Amino acid sequence: MAMVAALGDAGFEVAEATGVDAAVAHLDARPEIVAMIADVDLAGEPLTGFTLAKAVAARWPEVAILIVSGLASPTEDQLPMAAQFMRKPFSDEMLVKATRRIISARGMEL
Repeated sequence: MAMVAALGDAGFEVAEATGVDAAVAHLDARPEIVAMIADVDLAGEPLTGFTLAKAVAARWPEVAILIVSGLASPTEDQLPMAAQFMRKPFSDEMLVKATRRIISARGMEL
């Protein structure tokens, strides 16, 4: 919830998803979504944020992806191409900067 508040305060329109199904539903229903931020640990889910990132990258290659974790670091093959990883803890400012960076790296404007 802190990430949602920080991004909202920075001017981003944020759609929060409580799990994999909700994230996919948001992406299906809202083609204007340009980025996804996911934690590696998806509470109550059999998948990890790494698995979700790969599925999203395959189905929506235009979506910029940021994976975050304080517990796990990705191996070379766990992140889809062009996805970024950020280790927790991080400040709200760091999150906003990383989000802007992944979006602009895709050639999209904010």
